[in-house]
Amino acid sequence: METKDKKDILNFKAFETSSYENIPLTSLVAYSVFWLSKWEIPTSLENLAVFCFKLFPSKFSMVGWSEFPDFNRINRSVLQMRPKYRNLATSVTNKGVFLSGTGIVEADSLTKRFGPPSRQSQNSKQTKNIHIKSERGSGKPRSIHPEDAVEGIKKSLLYSLFKENKFEESEAIDLIGMLGVYDHTPSSDKRRKLKLLIQQAKEIDNKEILYFLLESQQRFDKYLNK
Repeated sequence: METKDKKDILNFKAFETSSYENIPLTSLVAYSVFWLSKWEIPTSLENLAVFCFKLFPSKFSMVGWSEFPDFNRINRSVLQMRPKYRNLATSVTNKGVFLSGTGIVEADSLTKRFGPPSRQSQNSKQTKNIHIKSERGSGKPRSIHPEDAVEGIKKSLLYSLFKENKFEESEAIDLIGMLGVYDHTPSSDKRRKLKLLIQQAKEIDNKEILYFLLESQQRFDKYLNK
């Protein structure tokens, strides 16, 4: 059946979570923009929110309300796709999102990996009936955006020592301050918090902060795994 109307996007089935859980949100949105454009369906934020939710529910469902798409997350992802950040797309109010050359290459890469979106069979369960766990196992709303997390890192003493070439003088207390935890916080939670920051740095492609976080992970490896 040909896809030619925005209501048709309700009939597509989700990909397996394991197939996309480590892919940046911006890349998943680029894939979705590519296919909506191919079908000549407007790439408005509303259409993207629904389509991304249908294809990648664990990434784009609303935490606590897993049967609904997270519109705010789509909006933030589109902002991160702009030339200033990942240079995957431009967006025009009331017109939609438009892939750049880089965005088309990214979408094409995922198309080769996933294949085209596929329709649900009549007997398959709808996305709204599938229980979606909140991302990262936190059970908390996605209240901190990657850009905000990176700004927090830049204000930390540990990052200042790193920038001043005094990283060897840093201590575990400096790492704790950057992570916003306590010394008695379980090591598993400290590692999880650092992993989250690394993921956020990757999402907005901030190579400097990513390098700093990986260096911190290596420097405090024994402390994080004691």
